[in-house]
Amino acid sequence: MSKFSTTIIIDSGPGEVRGALVRAGVAWDVVHHRDAEPSLIGAVYRGRVRKVDHGLNGAFVDIGQGAQAYLRARDASDPADKTPRNARIGERVNEGMQVDVRVVADGFADKGPRIARVSPDPMYTDKTAPDCLESAPTAVALILERFATGDTEQVICGDAAIENAARAWAAENLPDLADAITRGSGDLFAKHDIEDAIEAALSRRIRIAGGAELVFDMAEAMCVIDINSGAAVGKAGRASRDVNQKAMPEIARQLRLRNIAGAIVIDALKMNARDDRNRVLGALRNALKDDPGACHVLGITNLGLIEMTRTRTGLSLADRMQTPAVAPELSVDAVAYAGLRAVVRAAAAKPSGGYRLLVSQPVADALGDRLQGARDQAAQTVGRLDVVVEADRANDRFEVMLGSA
Repeated sequence: MSKFSTTIIIDSGPGEVRGALVRAGVAWDVVHHRDAEPSLIGAVYRGRVRKVDHGLNGAFVDIGQGAQAYLRARDASDPADKTPRNARIGERVNEGMQVDVRVVADGFADKGPRIARVSPDPMYTDKTAPDCLESAPTAVALILERFATGDTEQVICGDAAIENAARAWAAENLPDLADAITRGSGDLFAKHDIEDAIEAALSRRIRIAGGAELVFDMAEAMCVIDINSGAAVGKAGRASRDVNQKAMPEIARQLRLRNIAGAIVIDALKMNARDDRNRVLGALRNALKDDPGACHVLGITNLGLIEMTRTRTGLSLADRMQTPAVAPELSVDAVAYAGLRAVVRAAAAKPSGGYRLLVSQPVADALGDRLQGARDQAAQTVGRLDVVVEADRANDRFEVMLGSA
């Protein structure tokens, strides 16, 4: 039995169905199923192998759904065959062959879904690749398949359609769940503080019990989590271990809630004793054991960094909820200085009776205020210098024109 009381919340809104897993009153996982971005998880396709990549030890398969799906060697054996589990991809499939596969993870960015091979069903002998043999389950079914266990104490449904779908799924897959299914009312995600949990999970910093803080920094190749002790305290001689150990359950929750995957590095507080490090690693492994994504805690480096990986199962919460971060731009001051240098260079190359520097309003404001001294120095060098504001000019763009305004 789980040590947590678990509740599943399923609610619908225009164009989407959302599900949340709540443990001991705290949201641990959230999924969005949107009509405009349907999930393919659970769908069965007859695909055609387009490329066998021996370097990746996998194959790319055309299933007729945009980007080619990826088939790992470990998932490429026909379940009816006796191929050893450690066989290479070239021993399992070859380019051009047809394979029946089930989608196990949705694609993201420009990458296609991940698939696993299934045994051919005689019912579909007349189908040729690429073709869909079985559609993906409904959103409610996918949510329950992800969250429901024998320990689930309650399933709260937002409307009659969700309740009926939940009961139909339970009858076929987990009959004991039927008594736990109820109907809620109002905004269920707000009532159960799930909206607040989503908002917090989209932030960079998270405060945790005891006064410590977690800082999440996402890069293209990995996620780095920094543990800051803040006002947290621990017993003399083991303060770092105590803070690190208390942080592990929240790190596990945030990884799942944010759906962070790939390489993950945790910059823990320094621990010198091997026993302390082992206790913290044990706490992390224990907190991750129910995660639906395969998690592997690799250990602690000489620098005190905890290394782990988590299998990707689709878009992260940030990818689902936020637009990509814009590239860093030059500061207003940096643009102003660059513009003044350009004027000086122009004057040296083409002497004139005056010069105009075309800039945005914020850059002009800087040149007329805190950078007035730099502007005056440039004017002493080149003669007359007029700063001209163009309302539609971007902050990081300027232009030098000959002649005064």
